[in-house]
Amino acid sequence: MPLYALRSDAATNTVVVGPRASLARRRVDAVGHLYVPVERAEAKLRYRSPAVGARVRETAHGFSLELDDPAYGVAPGQAAVLYEDDVVVGCGVVSAGGDN
Repeated sequence: MPLYALRSDAATNTVVVGPRASLARRRVDAVGHLYVPVERAEAKLRYRSPAVGARVRETAHGFSLELDDPAYGVAPGQAAVLYEDDVVVGCGVVSAGGDN
């Protein structure tokens, strides 16, 4: 069974590994802007990954997403771009992967 790097700690020189399922995220928080108010959007979280439907909630510094399907390998610093049809309705930088 392959293992995947889940996180690292430079202070203790350790890497935590686990199964692929441990990388799945259904909630993602981002610092950024919603250009128009939306309750749902298609969220693109990785350049080569397909967009996933999400419920969008505006926050003080950006937005929070509740994904319809889990996304894998979402990490702080990645872009989160929200689409309605082919129009960008918001974008931000992932600040937290949330809970599974």
